[in-house]
This record gives sequence, structure tokens and C-alpha cells, in this order.
Amino acid sequence: MQVTEILTDHTLMALELRGAPEYPIRFYLDIMDQFDRAGIHWHWHPELEFNVITRGTMEYYVENEHHTLTAGQGIFKNANILHMAQPASHTPDAEMFSVIMDAAFLAPPQSVIYQKYVAPFLGSQGLRSLCLSPQVPWQRQMLDLLRQSYALSQTETGAYELHIHRLMCQVWQAIAEHAQQLPRHDLTAAQRTDQVRAKQMIAFLQTHFREKLTLDQVAQAASVSRNTCLSCFRRVLGLSPMEYLTQRRLEYALHLLLTSDLPVAQVAEACGFGDASYFGKRFRKQMGLTPSQYRHRHPATRQPFPANGDL
Repeated sequence: MQVTEILTDHTLMALELRGAPEYPIRFYLDIMDQFDRAGIHWHWHPELEFNVITRGTMEYYVENEHHTLTAGQGIFKNANILHMAQPASHTPDAEMFSVIMDAAFLAPPQSVIYQKYVAPFLGSQGLRSLCLSPQVPWQRQMLDLLRQSYALSQTETGAYELHIHRLMCQVWQAIAEHAQQLPRHDLTAAQRTDQVRAKQMIAFLQTHFREKLTLDQVAQAASVSRNTCLSCFRRVLGLSPMEYLTQRRLEYALHLLLTSDLPVAQVAEACGFGDASYFGKRFRKQMGLTPSQYRHRHPATRQPFPANGDL
């Protein structure tokens, strides 16, 4: 299955990614230059996620962690963790496949297997992400198992569900058997509070990014002071609220440049940039191209911009 946009609710929880209750695992092919926002914006979900890069270079942000991975490498992201992904600027056509899996796919939550080998990695959320390198033997095995699982999901022949279950259990077994080597960051009560507040502020920015916003308004969304707003945002995401706002506006600009007939100046206005010149500078710094150059190099079917601005 291929997607071109990650839909989220007001809390940034991803919608429509999870598998069916009777088979809670799904596989996706993610081709970055076919995403409406030229990447996968910030979101979270209660499922586990594995990505394997098949072409180009990808930039992953898992809360305040940043990872640059190339073809042949992969990454695991724990449940309920904010994350985003985008192609490196020099490989806009980067490609990966993703596995979104409910932890209960491995074993029933009441079972000894789940309680002993799955739950300990989920409860504390200490393991946010794990980069997978083919240079590390047990991680290379995980990458091979993930590729086999993805291939089976595309053919759906024979008892493929059983084969996929066996393979994903082996993937998880590798994690469980190397628990002492995993990067752990057990969350304190203060860090959990930061996560809640950050999600509230991000949800506000996602809803109102096209408007003229102040730091005070963002802070008010989480009922905190300006200083707390700034420090909380940086601790969780590694950037300021205004930097996130600019990033979100640029994502929307990419979408409009490819899918609407708006002139560049009106794209800037529709994205919340009050000044077209400033928009052009920020866009070029991010993409290495002017908005007009980007539009010409990435032709797409354009439609008249809706009167109400909804896309």
C-alpha cells in the first residue's frame, strides 16, 4: 500500500495507519516525492513502527533525536512517540517501506510472552528509537527479516499471515535478546509532562499555522508561560515553536506549489507568511531552490485553489 499524506487528529495521532483488529499489522511503500508535503509531518500512533530505506537518504526526527539514514539502513520507533521523516535535500525521491504493527500482533497482552518480552519495552517509553545498521550482525538480521515480511505482504500467497507473524516475532526477539545494548532514556514525571504540553502546543500550531501567531498564543494552548513554552518545546522536539511553525508553513507551501495554480506571492500569504520576500528566502534555505524553480522541477496536476482555503 502506498500513501501520499499522513492524516492526523487534533492531537497529531495518525489516522488510518493501523491494521484491522483481527490482523493488526500493515505495510506501506513511502516514496517521498509523492507525498503532498514532501515528507511525513509530525505525528504519533499507539503502534510500533519499522522503516527500511530502499533508496536515497532520509532524515528522521524522533522527538528531539535526529538520525540521518541511507539506503540499506532502517529504524525502529516505539509506540506513542512523536516523530517525522523527510528526504535529505539531495535525494528528494528517497524511498522506504514501513511496517506499522500493534504490539498485540506479537502475542496476546495477557500472555507470558507479552508480559515478559514485549511490555517491558513499551511501558517506560525509555526506548524511543533504534537505528538499524547492516554493519551490526543482529541488526542486519532484523533488516533481512523486515524485507522478507514486506515481500510476503505484497504477494499475499500461501499462509503469508503465518509467515509474517513468525518473521516479526523473530524481529522482536532480536530486540529482546539485545536489551542491554539498546539506547534507553527512561522518562521522568517532568519529561512526561513535557510530552503532554508539547502535543497540546503542536496541535494548536497545526490548526492555526496559516494565521498570524505569537509565542504567547502558543504558550496559552498549554497553559504555560512563554519561557516554559520555549524550554518545553526544545526539550521534546529540539527546536523552538516558531521554528516548528515555519517548518509547517513550508510543508504547506510545497503542497500548494504542486497542487494549486496560485502565484507564489499568494502561496506565501495562504501559508501564513506575511511577506513574500521572507517566504522566498526561507524556502530557498530549506529546499535549495526558489519556489518557482521548485514548481517547475516538480510538475504536478494543479487545481484551482478552493475559495475557503481547504485542501
